[in-house]
Amino acid sequence: MRTPRAPSTLPEWMLNPPPPRRTVGVRIGQAVRALPGAERLRRRWHRWQLRERLYQRYPNAVKILAMVISWFVIMILVSIAYALYAQV
Repeated sequence: MRTPRAPSTLPEWMLNPPPPRRTVGVRIGQAVRALPGAERLRRRWHRWQLRERLYQRYPNAVKILAMVISWFVIMILVSIAYALYAQV
């Protein structure tokens, strides 16, 4: 035999909370979504975000290219530092 459940000691506002307020951000978001063409633009944005990136498609080529670019940047910075100290 099961004992009856004890009544809750929580106040009424915790048992039945009021609905959440619409914040300014929610209102702006709903207004933007109501604009014509917003849904199509949102779908295109999601498709753009889900595309396969170049570094995912060719990871080794991107690594080699990054090494070459970083080497050139370092050489340019070293040359600038050398030129500045050569003037002194």
